[in-house]
Parts: sequence; C-alpha cells; structure tokens
Amino acid sequence: MRNKETEKLFNLAYTDAMTGVYNRAAYEERIAKLRKRNARLDNIMIVIAKIDSLKKIKETFGNRMGDDAIKTLASCLTRTVGTKADVCRVDENEFICIAERDILSYVSELRDLVSFENREKIYPFSVSLGYALFNPKKQKTIDDLIFYSDKKMNDIKNRKADK
Repeated sequence: MRNKETEKLFNLAYTDAMTGVYNRAAYEERIAKLRKRNARLDNIMIVIAKIDSLKKIKETFGNRMGDDAIKTLASCLTRTVGTKADVCRVDENEFICIAERDILSYVSELRDLVSFENREKIYPFSVSLGYALFNPKKQKTIDDLIFYSDKKMNDIKNRKADK
C-alpha cells in the first residue's frame, strides 16, 4: 500500500498535469545532479523545443487550441526523443529534454512528426528546436550546454520570425 501512495505523491510532485511529462521541479532536480563536481557530462545531450507563435494561436483560435498545441508538442517529444530522454516542461510552451547519449536521429524523427502534426491542425503548428551534445571544447558545465542549446533554438526562432 505504501508503494502506491509513494508513487502517487512522486507523480504529483514531478509530473506536469497538462502534458504528463516531467515538470519544472523534476527538471531542476535532474540538473542539480548534473551540476555536481563529479557528474559525467561527456554523453549528455540537451534538446530544447518551443512552440512558435503560441500567443498568436491562443489569440486567434482560443486558449483551448493553445493548450492543444502544448499537448501536441509534449506528445511529439514523448513519442520521439522521449524514448531515450527525460522530457520536461519547464515553461508554458518550452520543453527541455535531457538524454545520456547522442539522440540526433530521434530529433530528425521529431521534426518529421511536427511537420505531420502541422498538416493535421486547424492552426499553424511549428516548433523551434535547439540541441547539442556536450563538447568539452565548447562547454564546461551543464549550464553552458543548456545555454548553447537555448541559443541555437532562439536563433532558429528568430530566423523564422524574420521571414
């Protein structure tokens, strides 16, 4: 009986209610472990995904469709990179995936799935992605890796906005 109660409390504490993926608290706990001096970062890959124009989706199609877009991205992440990474919702429409190996091939699957989902939606559904595998020549800490991945994601998002 106690194990079921413990599992329920764990799920309440670490799961995002809307999407079913890990929440910000779970993400922060995982990152704290990777910040420790003896943490091995050599195979860590970060994937950051953010919905393009979520505000516009909500303004044009309503909050329910905005929530649908968030759930759709969570589902896409879970079905692709989530098979090899922890998927965490860290902000309204921002997800960070933490993998312990190179998952670049899964990122390609993610792009394909997002493209497919875009054809199925009544609203424009697109996602900006930033990702990087830890490289000791470019990053020294997990925070450097996250910053680098986030910068790549923002660069892509900005290029889309310029078009």
